[in-house]
Amino acid sequence: MGHDRAFSTLHLPPGQRVARWTEAASDRFVESGFKVQDPDRFVASMLHRDLAELSVTRITSVGHGFKHITRSQRQVARAHEDFFLVSVQLEGSCWIAQGGRETRLAPGQFAIYDTRRPYELLLEEDYQQAVLRIPCDTLQARAPDCATQTAQAIAAASTAARQLIRQVREACSGTGVPHPATAPAMATALLGAVGSGLRGDTGGRAPTPHSRRALLARIKAHVATHLGDPQLTVPGIATAFGLSTSYLHQLFRTEGSTLERWIWAQRLAACERALNDPRAARQTLTQIAYSHGFSDAAHFSRSFQQRYGASPREYRKSAAAALGTGPGTRE
Repeated sequence: MGHDRAFSTLHLPPGQRVARWTEAASDRFVESGFKVQDPDRFVASMLHRDLAELSVTRITSVGHGFKHITRSQRQVARAHEDFFLVSVQLEGSCWIAQGGRETRLAPGQFAIYDTRRPYELLLEEDYQQAVLRIPCDTLQARAPDCATQTAQAIAAASTAARQLIRQVREACSGTGVPHPATAPAMATALLGAVGSGLRGDTGGRAPTPHSRRALLARIKAHVATHLGDPQLTVPGIATAFGLSTSYLHQLFRTEGSTLERWIWAQRLAACERALNDPRAARQTLTQIAYSHGFSDAAHFSRSFQQRYGASPREYRKSAAAALGTGPGTRE
């Protein structure tokens, strides 16, 4: 049995947090892409334990925006490991998409996804989750049809889900390494609960959420992680998701706004956060505008004043004065 491996971004320099987390997560699971809405404020931790033939990792993340995890076809092609990952939602929620299916995990639910195929995960601001990494052959011995059951939530009320939650909490409890003699029994119990849920022995599947809601959440995450790209457009987003622009517009009507105005509002909000952030004090107003997707400084200034009732210069000066960090009026 391996030893515990703990990792946290809390004490890392803000500019290193996402890259170091991506490296740690790829080491513990499989190679994947990772984007965060507010990378400098990304605070998360993980505790990884090897238990005989599988591993379990408890992840906790708080106080920042969406997290978007992707496993691309290119990453799949160069991989040499065959694993199923099992996400067990302890707090918050998680969207999982694979093979044309998508599901939302609420607390108490779990679902599997196959590292031999591309997948996508979207995690909200605050969450706690346990992730089991199980060799494909091991899980298929317990649930022969598991490869066809990815991105399908197992209901929290099922006996299998309740057992798995209890066993995950036991496996992740404390800070000491479990005694080697207990590891095989823990692994067997975890595998038994996952296999039972996939076979449907002790409870049904959770209701599948409306696909429009899941798609909307994925589009918002895509926008949040590409705000700095001035070429972020409705046609480009439609192409990225394989949708028509008319369907994309229809989807956003439920938000009470057009997609263009929603992107505009997100860019202004990101600029507003930067103007409040002492760490961005050395950036000029133009640099802040351009780094969040605006291509015209005058248009940015007019738009900002229209939304926040003050010019970017005045807003930054007031924010700096409130924090006692100086005039903050760099142009």
